[in-house]
Amino acid sequence: MRQWIRVLSAVVMIVCAVIVVRHYLGYSEVNEKLEQAQQTMELGELKELQQQNNNIIGWLTLENTRLNNPVLQTDNNEFYLKHNYLDEKSRGGSIFADFRNDVMEDRHTIFYGHVLRNGTMFGDLTKFNEQAYAVEHAVFYYETDANRYALHVFAAYETTTDFYYIETQFTNDTFDQFLLDIQQKSSIKMPVEVANSDKIATFSTCTTSPDDKERFVVHTKVVELEK
Repeated sequence: MRQWIRVLSAVVMIVCAVIVVRHYLGYSEVNEKLEQAQQTMELGELKELQQQNNNIIGWLTLENTRLNNPVLQTDNNEFYLKHNYLDEKSRGGSIFADFRNDVMEDRHTIFYGHVLRNGTMFGDLTKFNEQAYAVEHAVFYYETDANRYALHVFAAYETTTDFYYIETQFTNDTFDQFLLDIQQKSSIKMPVEVANSDKIATFSTCTTSPDDKERFVVHTKVVELEK
């Protein structure tokens, strides 16, 4: 009996070690690929990245965090959950825009990304549940070849997929109601006024909960800047 327990313990230890190594290698791969893209972007070469993959539509950053990523878009919302910006399979996936969106032209643009424990992708997004963090990280930046935008945080909360926060088509009345709903849900209060005439951008990620329906969402007001 003791021999069997020792064998079982050894097997468990080996399995745990394999899992740890796989996670480490996965994060290393994500970091390596992101650093390659970031080095290119530091030279102001978004067009060079787009030559590597024409599904790259822009670049998203949040100062003083590890969010410094190319943004992808294709004809579905599944592919970039498991592929990086070079279309290689990757556990970290990519930051990507909803396939239904005309990004930054629609009233509501939606970006998706995984919550990774090393802070890459949307790994820090759930920190917006804290008022102090939201105040210190109040503006995301998104840029394309032609335009640059400041995305001012005005709401953040944890929800489930039962709340359809990824709607992209609105009337004036339904957009008003949507803005009211998401601000009422927010766990933070930000000094940002949002009107029916404004455009908004939403960041959506899963949580670390085992419940597949749970999501964390940050909503921002889109303000176009001079390039």
